[in-house]
Amino acid sequence: MPKPVSGEAFSSWVDRVAGTLNVPPGRAAHALGLECSEGAAITRPVFFGVILTAQSLSGLRDATGLPVRTLQAMQLARYDGTALDFAGLEPSDRTSMRLVALREWMLTTSSRACPYCLAETPVWPLWWRLGIAAVCPVHRCLLIDLCPACSIRLRRGNHSNQRGLLSRPPLPGPGECGNRPPGGPSARGGRRGGLCPQQYKDMPTVAVNDSLAVLQLQVLAIADGAEGSVAGTSVSSSDWFASLRLLTAMARLASDETDVSVFPGYMAQAVAEDRQRRQAIRSGSASHLGAMPATAAHAMAYLALASAVLDAPNFESGAQVLAPWARRLADLQRVAGVGDRLRKMRRPAVIDEMMAAVAPRSSRVVGALAAVRPVGISPCHVPHLADAADYSELVAAHLPGTSPLWGRRFTALALARLAGASSWPLAAEVLGMDGGKAIRAATKVVRRISDADAFWERVTLVAERLQERGLVDYAARRAGLADLCELPEGALAPVFRPLGMSVTPQRRRHAAAWIWQRFTSGDPHEAPAYVQEWGNATAESIRVGWWRFQTRLPVPAAAALDAWGTAHLSGKGIS
Repeated sequence: MPKPVSGEAFSSWVDRVAGTLNVPPGRAAHALGLECSEGAAITRPVFFGVILTAQSLSGLRDATGLPVRTLQAMQLARYDGTALDFAGLEPSDRTSMRLVALREWMLTTSSRACPYCLAETPVWPLWWRLGIAAVCPVHRCLLIDLCPACSIRLRRGNHSNQRGLLSRPPLPGPGECGNRPPGGPSARGGRRGGLCPQQYKDMPTVAVNDSLAVLQLQVLAIADGAEGSVAGTSVSSSDWFASLRLLTAMARLASDETDVSVFPGYMAQAVAEDRQRRQAIRSGSASHLGAMPATAAHAMAYLALASAVLDAPNFESGAQVLAPWARRLADLQRVAGVGDRLRKMRRPAVIDEMMAAVAPRSSRVVGALAAVRPVGISPCHVPHLADAADYSELVAAHLPGTSPLWGRRFTALALARLAGASSWPLAAEVLGMDGGKAIRAATKVVRRISDADAFWERVTLVAERLQERGLVDYAARRAGLADLCELPEGALAPVFRPLGMSVTPQRRRHAAAWIWQRFTSGDPHEAPAYVQEWGNATAESIRVGWWRFQTRLPVPAAAALDAWGTAHLSGKGIS
C-alpha cells in the first residue's frame, strides 16, 4: 500500500491505493474502512476529503496503521481556522456539509491541477482544492480547472454523481482524466465505458510571471498558519483570509477597467466575466459577493486586486487604495437605494477602520463645521497635541471614553479642519502628522461625539486661546528640531553634574526628546531621538526611561534645557 506524500490530498491517496490493489477506487474505499453511502455503481465516502468521521478514522487506522495526524493532514479540515472556517459542520449530520460547502472557498467535489506536476508524479496536492489555488509556483503556470476534452471539472468523477467513486470497471488509464461525461463518451472521442481519455500532461497551460507565483506562495504560507499582514498591521491567518474575502467582495462591486488595466489579458477577462455573470444571476450562491472565485484565473485576479491593500506598507497607503472603491460603493448604494451590501460579511478591524476613514458619508461632525465662524489660525500654528489644559477644560467632556493622548491628537486635527483642511486625511497631511495615527484617531473618536455643534464651539475656543497666548509656528519648530537626536555632552555636564546626575548616552537622548516635546507640543515618543535604534533597548525600556527622566528632572535642569532649546532654535531663526 503506498504511503501518503506530504501535502497530498486524501482522494489522491485513495486513487493510488486503488491502483496498487488494481481495483476501482470505490472498492478501495471499502477496503480502507471508510464510512460510505452506496449506489448501484457509485460509492460515496462521507465527507470525502473534507473531514474524517469517527467510523472512517477507526477503519483507516485498522486497515493501514497510519498515524491519525497523517490521515487528518490529507483532509481540507487541515485549513480550518486559517483559509477555511468549518463552523456549523457536524460529522454526525451529513446535511451540514451543504451550507459549509456553499460558504467556504474550497472545492469539495473537484480539484484544480498543474499538468506539469502530474506529468512528474500522480500525486495531487491538497492545496489544489482551495478556492485560492491559482498558480503552480514551481512551473509558473495557471492551474487547470476543466478538462479540455470533456469540459468537466477535474476529478469531478461522474457528471451527475459528484465525487462518487466508481465501484465497477472500467478504470481510467494512468494519467487520464477519467471523468464520465453525460451521455457516455467524451465529445472528442472516448472509449468503452464512457470515461474521458484526456491525458493530464497534454492539457494546455497559461504561463504566469514570477510575481504571481510569489503571491501564491505567500498565500499558501498564511493558509498553513503563518501570520499575515494587512496594510502593515499583523493579523492572524484567519483575519487575513477574512480580509481577502471582504476585499474580493468590494472588488466585485467597485473595481473598474483601470484597476485591471495592468493585468494579463486572462485575468482582466476573468474579472469582466465575473461581473457579467453576477449581473445576469440575481439569486443563488453564484450571486453572493463572498462566493468562491469560479476558476483559477478568477482567484488570481482577485488575489492581485486585494494584494494592493493587503500588501500596502502602512494603514494610510491601504486606505488610499480603498478610497476609490469606497466612493464607487457609496455611489452604487445611493443610485440603487439600498443599504450596505457587505454588512453581513466578517470585517476584520483594520479593514473596517480603513473603510470608515475613507468612505464618503454624511457626517454630523463635518456638517456642523460649516456653521462655525472662521478662526485666525493656519495649520502651522497647530501642534500635534492640543494643550493638555485646553483639552481637559474645553473638549474632553465631548469625547467620552477617549484617552487624553488620543483626545489631544484628535483636537489638533479638528483645529486643522478649522484652519481650512477639508477632510481628516488632509488635516493630517497639512500638520505633517503620522497618517495612520491621524486616521485612526478620527475613525475611533469622531463616533463618540453626541453634540457636534457644541464640539466645534469648544474647538473654536481652543483656537482662540492659541491666539491669545500668541501664535507659534509649530511647523517651523518641528523642522528646526528634526535632527535633534541627542544633546551634546557639554550642554548637559555643567547642569547635571553639580546636581549629582551623570551624563549618559540615554540621558542625552531623553534630554533631546524633552526639548522636542517642550517646543513642538508633540508626542515625546515621536521625537527624533526615539526614531533611531537604541542598540538592544526595547520599546518598553525606552518608555520607562523617558518616564523616569521627565518625572525626576530637577527644576534647575529643566530651566537649563529650556534655555538651550530656545538658543538652538534662535540660531536657526526660529522663535
